[in-house]
Amino acid sequence: MSDDYNDKYSTIKQSDLAVTLADELTHFEELNLPSARNDIWEETAIGLVAESGEYDVLLWSAGYALFGNGRGLWGPGQSAEREIQLIVVPKSERGSMSDNNFVRVGWTPSERLHGPEFSVTASDDDVTWDFNGLRFIAQPPQWSLRGKAGEAQFDLVCDQTGTPLWNWGPFSKAQEADRAGYDAFVSVNGTIRTDQHDLEIVNGYGVREHIITGQSNDPVRNLPAPMWMWWLYTIQGDVKINFFRPGPLDIGFVKYADKQVDFGPGQGTVSFEVTEKWEDPRTAMNLPVKWALTMENDGCTVDVSISAHGRAYSHWPMSNGTRMYCYLLCTMSGTVSLPDGRTITLDDQLTVNSFHRTILNATETTAGPLPAAP
Repeated sequence: MSDDYNDKYSTIKQSDLAVTLADELTHFEELNLPSARNDIWEETAIGLVAESGEYDVLLWSAGYALFGNGRGLWGPGQSAEREIQLIVVPKSERGSMSDNNFVRVGWTPSERLHGPEFSVTASDDDVTWDFNGLRFIAQPPQWSLRGKAGEAQFDLVCDQTGTPLWNWGPFSKAQEADRAGYDAFVSVNGTIRTDQHDLEIVNGYGVREHIITGQSNDPVRNLPAPMWMWWLYTIQGDVKINFFRPGPLDIGFVKYADKQVDFGPGQGTVSFEVTEKWEDPRTAMNLPVKWALTMENDGCTVDVSISAHGRAYSHWPMSNGTRMYCYLLCTMSGTVSLPDGRTITLDDQLTVNSFHRTILNATETTAGPLPAAP
């Protein structure tokens, strides 16, 4: 098995097999090394954007089962983490960036979960991953998020739209690439309640994700500064747009009806450029907040501009460094020309955009950073 991180993305083979209830169980022993000898990170997650009254909403909610029995990337033994990034900003602020409050839970070492605080249970009808009261309930092609994390209380139902994307490969072949998992686009309905907001989510949209990876996918070693990992998606009707930059590669696709056009190495052209930055008073970072995205292949052309009007972030400490993980609530405007002759116009379409970036190595030297624990 190749230990080259980027090689795994350049050899992606698309699959849209249906997600089964068995897929929603844990897969700790299906990697190339057993859990007793491996660092494992298995995630269950739901992300969404929606309008709710006068507000735009972005939610990223995830739970992670962790093993640190190999290189010790995520710390020793078994533990779990849950993460919430929730942005709620007025729709009137679209098109420009200013400081905003947000809900953040997780990734501070003291928030790690142990023992009975994390459990996975299965019945004939569902599989539930419970992170100390934040529950991800899988009944594919439907998923629910219920419970509380921090000040946020959730009661959301997600229904799959279109076919899933097994870009990480099926769980049955996780040992071949040291990773596996899927993303599925979903429509979202339900409620999110905080101390300041009582949000009704009607016809929101987002992504359901379940992935597992082993220690060959070391986030700090594989994504050294100044590289960025970008991930964005938007949906209008039956048209779904995705862009992914896992370091030096640009990968994208457009799904429409039951068809898919791929963009990336050897598949047309992709350009993703920052067009404006903003000095973030919270992070002291010159944060990208506007972009231009173009993709072209096989009679499909994406030509859009993207603008952020809300952000939330976490710092992700690992044994060999620290990553910043930032979500950006955005709008997308422009056109998508499809091979079936349609041209879709996007006008302030709500969009999820996010990045990962290594901001500190655990071992910094006069010869440069070392992606290793001291």
